[in-house]
Amino acid sequence: MEVDKKRLDKLGITSEKLMNKLNKDFDLSLYDLNENQDEIIFVIKESVVLEQLQNFTQYQYSMYPQEQWDTDCFESASEMIGELSSLKELVELAEEGRFPCFQSNKIVDEIKVSAWESLEMKIFMLVFFVEGKIFMEGYNSFLKFIENNVRESSKGWSIAGAFKCFID
Repeated sequence: MEVDKKRLDKLGITSEKLMNKLNKDFDLSLYDLNENQDEIIFVIKESVVLEQLQNFTQYQYSMYPQEQWDTDCFESASEMIGELSSLKELVELAEEGRFPCFQSNKIVDEIKVSAWESLEMKIFMLVFFVEGKIFMEGYNSFLKFIENNVRESSKGWSIAGAFKCFID
């Protein structure tokens, strides 16, 4: 996740307040914090991804309606995830788009920082379900419901604290 420092300053938001807001939607203990001149950057910890991503995705895939095409894709992607040894390799695999069930995407989201102000953030993510494209802002509550259900049903994996659901 990336947050523009100039926008933070313009809104009078401290790094601590930003982290408190983000921690409501993400478990920030799963992330390393990096900064450069322009942005505050949260990157999921490589150890968490390497230890949990394969089992987490296998579990999530098992809850998806199973058709032979899906099952083949899920198994192939899961095997490949298990063979890789770094976060960089996993991101490269997702960016290749080799598997319809394991890709990467970037979304722009907002977090409410006051009654009238929102802070834009870029979220770069690994996507393990790709179902088609639609843009409809009215789905936010329903998508949050899905996020909460995935996190609740996946308590055995702390990586679930980094789960985000969206329609692109």
